[in-house]
Formats: sequence, C-alpha cells, structure tokens
Amino acid sequence: MLYFYISAICGIGGGIFSSQFFKEHSLGLLGDFFTGFLGGVTAHTIIVLTVGGSAFSLAIVGGFIGGVIVRVAFSIIRQRMSSDS
Repeated sequence: MLYFYISAICGIGGGIFSSQFFKEHSLGLLGDFFTGFLGGVTAHTIIVLTVGGSAFSLAIVGGFIGGVIVRVAFSIIRQRMSSDS
C-alpha cells in the first residue's frame, strides 16, 4: 500500500510538472492534480500487474511518468474538443 501512495503522489507531481510545459492548454490546478493522480494510480496498477512486485524506484518513476502521460493526454483531448467547435 505504501508503493500505491508513492505512485499517486509522484503522479500528482508529474501532472503539475507537465503543466509548466503546456501552459496554453491548462486544465487548472485541480485538473492537473486529478489527471496526475489518475496517471500515478494507473501506472502503479500496470507495474504491479506486469512486473509482479513493487520497489521504490518503480513507484516513483512509474507514478511520475504516468502522471505526465495522462496529463498530456487530457490536454490533447481538450484541445481537439475545443478546436472542433
């Protein structure tokens, strides 16, 4: 359970970190927080299911990268939805 929390926190950090590079497609602080959390939790689940175990380095790196990926994906989706209108 500790690794889950680490992945979630690092995912939040990744979501907030990536917002610095995508300022024109901001989701707001709450959106960055939520998408980062989702990415961290998803990355944790994938790592546990594929690797079969956890480690601090996997939890930290996986959570951070997962947070960045989900945050960027939501930014792209939001941009595509607003450009279609």
